[in-house]
Amino acid sequence: MKFSTRQDIDAPAAYVFERLSDFEGMERQAMRHGIEVARKAPQQGRGLGAGWRIRVPFRGKLRDVEAQVSEFDVPNAIAARAQSGGLDMLLSAELLALSPRRTRLTFGYDVRPRTLSARILVQSVKFAKNTFQKRFERRVTRFCEAVAEDYAGAPRP
Repeated sequence: MKFSTRQDIDAPAAYVFERLSDFEGMERQAMRHGIEVARKAPQQGRGLGAGWRIRVPFRGKLRDVEAQVSEFDVPNAIAARAQSGGLDMLLSAELLALSPRRTRLTFGYDVRPRTLSARILVQSVKFAKNTFQKRFERRVTRFCEAVAEDYAGAPRP
């Protein structure tokens, strides 16, 4: 099952990539939403191989997720692979510079079941796919708006 959206942001691709790869900020934001996040290596840097152990509440149950950055192409793309139970997940972001100060972000989330129980879980989510797609788009839109606002207010050299 795949969710995807495309948004245009009034900020350069390098700035948008910097915000997408602000792992510390993303960790703090996740923790504010009740998600437990722990780095696999305490001193890991930004880039390929960075990884986390995550506990996410989903459907009334805490789910353990192992995630790792699988692509880190500055400033074009970033992707992370994750596993939880019988699910394989891929979160990807591709950036395209439309102009020196405008970027198109294509954001995707793909979930693939490996076990029967995971297939049943994904099948139950498919019934509400439109609701999940709208929620996904709303969250990506909020992120893009925040990046554009931050860039507009950021001091320039």
